[in-house]
Amino acid sequence: MSNQFHNDLIHQYKTTCNKLKKIQRVFFKQFAPNVSEVADEFGTLATNFNNSFLPEYAALCFMGQGKCEKLIGNETAEVDALLKAARAFRTAHDKQTNIRTDNRTSDCLEGAFRCYTHALSSLPEDSVAKAAIIRELREINPNAEITSNFSSPSHRIWDLEQSAEDSIRAVDYVAAFEKLSEIYDDITERRCAELYPEVMKRVEISRLLLLCLLQLPPSVRYDHKFIERYSTIGDSDTGSSQTGIIPEELFFLLQSLVVSCQSKNVASLVAVRDELSHCKQLTESQQLLLKQLVSKYCK
Repeated sequence: MSNQFHNDLIHQYKTTCNKLKKIQRVFFKQFAPNVSEVADEFGTLATNFNNSFLPEYAALCFMGQGKCEKLIGNETAEVDALLKAARAFRTAHDKQTNIRTDNRTSDCLEGAFRCYTHALSSLPEDSVAKAAIIRELREINPNAEITSNFSSPSHRIWDLEQSAEDSIRAVDYVAAFEKLSEIYDDITERRCAELYPEVMKRVEISRLLLLCLLQLPPSVRYDHKFIERYSTIGDSDTGSSQTGIIPEELFFLLQSLVVSCQSKNVASLVAVRDELSHCKQLTESQQLLLKQLVSKYCK
């Protein structure tokens, strides 16, 4: 789009900001601009800025919209506008990072952080929305010391899985296995595996790959019965039909993987790796573990 169009949008933004300032000065007086109309103007401008690939200005407009909603007393709309502002700031940061070559930290991340924390301050401690916002905030600031009292099995599973992913990236396989086992044990103890079939499948595969990487002796192995299910090819009593977690074809591939590791058969391990590398049922982190597993045995 032309520079003139961008200039016109920026002029409209400044005009709308002046309306907001007037509202803030004379809110309880006659002739103050209609707050809802100004909020709508900010919302429209944000959309136009986004369509013009100017997310940093869209973020500022969403912030203005949030201020209007606060004046109206619409807390839900205020939080929604602040979240849109935070996400627009993050988009602007990504855009600037792609353009720059000096890796300087963008002020946009600070803007996103402020919007997230402002949104959090408007929500009760036990709000599910607050827990979700904290997750987004930690994507840009993992060390943020912000917590929520909201707790549910699904949120706990998500947190533990994310923590396990972090441990895998840090090559701390023991910690990753322990966190995934905590998910498995929690779901099993509550006897609600049927409610989390995909979670159980992810956890099962990841734990198996981690145990193969750890190469623990029987005396200290975390769950010998777990890995024994995959140790004997052709044993119908230990197959996937008994657990119902892993599809049969994938189960037999994982069995071949475990047996190849235990027998240190590199050629067989590489062959199984080639088949599993095309398996869409494996997550990105599981594919990473698979590559690291083959590298370990091929040294």
